[in-house]
Amino acid sequence: MRHLVGQSRQQVSLLPESLEDFVPADAPVRVIDAFIDTLDVAALGFDKAVPRETGRKPYHPGDLLKLYVYGYLNRVATSRRLERESQRNVEVMWLLGRLQPDFKTIADFRKDNAAAIRGACRAFIEFCREAQLLSGTLVAIDGSKFKATASLGPVLTRKHVERDRARLEQEVQGYLEQLDQADCETPGEPIERERVQAALAKLERRAKRLDRFEQAMNAAGRDEHCESEPEARLMRGREGTVVGYNVQSAVESETRLIVHHEVTNEQGDTRQLWPVAAQAKATLGVDRLEVLADGGYANGEHLDTCERAGITATVPRRVIPGSRAGLYQKSDFAYDAERDVYRCPTGQELRHAGVDRVRKLHLYRRSGCDQCPRQSHCTPSDIRMVTRHYFEAAYARSDARLRADPRLMRRRMSIAERPFAILKQVMSFKRFSCRGLRGAGTEMAIAVLGYNLLQMIQRLGAPRLIALMN
Repeated sequence: MRHLVGQSRQQVSLLPESLEDFVPADAPVRVIDAFIDTLDVAALGFDKAVPRETGRKPYHPGDLLKLYVYGYLNRVATSRRLERESQRNVEVMWLLGRLQPDFKTIADFRKDNAAAIRGACRAFIEFCREAQLLSGTLVAIDGSKFKATASLGPVLTRKHVERDRARLEQEVQGYLEQLDQADCETPGEPIERERVQAALAKLERRAKRLDRFEQAMNAAGRDEHCESEPEARLMRGREGTVVGYNVQSAVESETRLIVHHEVTNEQGDTRQLWPVAAQAKATLGVDRLEVLADGGYANGEHLDTCERAGITATVPRRVIPGSRAGLYQKSDFAYDAERDVYRCPTGQELRHAGVDRVRKLHLYRRSGCDQCPRQSHCTPSDIRMVTRHYFEAAYARSDARLRADPRLMRRRMSIAERPFAILKQVMSFKRFSCRGLRGAGTEMAIAVLGYNLLQMIQRLGAPRLIALMN
């Protein structure tokens, strides 16, 4: 049979091939190597960046950072798998100069250099800004739920605690009745009595565990607690309810780079607009910035704060369910700013009747609606209420921008959601390996740096990007 035959494994070459020959000039690993070599690892605060004069020589932090970025970019995130890659992957051999750190060294590097790794992630955005690769005029903000290391098993809510405590009380009462019955029927039988007492001791331990959960909830001011990862929260995402974190990102419109990200345990996005937009503006170093976000970020106070800081945020209002079909909506009422009143479609005035400080609403009220011929189109009651947010003017300006360009939300989707799709589907980064906000933030910084490098490689090509770094 005529087939191609490989070289003998025992064949000795007179002129052995170098590792350089195995890595193409446009390989992404070359960009990783070139960028991290430009970093001042000591200034970023990496541990062991300046080695001691005595003792065992440490690995250079740049080499270990290269290994992690390469790993996350190529679906290899655990320290043990990275150790194996250093022993068998030709690209990793080239990247590390045949160094083979053990898994403990690799894992400790990620654990001990959280802040420095985040700094390295920011350094790439600074490089892109200095190289004038960013337009810096428009960013889109979005959030996505990433699973934590913990599973749903160790999580209890207050309802679960109340339910389990009621069941425990029933079981304890049942065992106590068995003890009373055993004493009456066969007094002094040790075997039955010991079994019941052992069961009661087990129930007591379960009750103490419920007490610990309740105390932890009270201390944190929450209605849930995860025993194995206290900082993780129950999150509702596209995959259902998970134990995880809410990752926020601000994505630049032209390059699709994640210019700022943050790992939070906030279950919603309502309080994220201003902090994420402000950090994105500071990172880009611009005087004015346009921001797009979905309805989950609707927050009048944040819209107003953004405007005063030079950030024009366009966010649609959240649709409030439960509106009665066929009745006049708030949009049918005209607001008179000079007199601070609302006018209904029939011309009647609704006057200011108080405030709701919790929801930050002004209340406008009119009574006597049962005498109105249009009552059936307005309210079943003789009173009609309309609310106006403290920052209604900021909402109105955002609404006007949406009416002027209805395609803004579609553009937001194309900008902001693509990076999360690449992180989760292409890079297979769906779940954190490290526990807590600090560990999750470190992992996300490595993944985001890998994503940003890949994005610029696809945009400029590896050789040109390397040339800009040198």
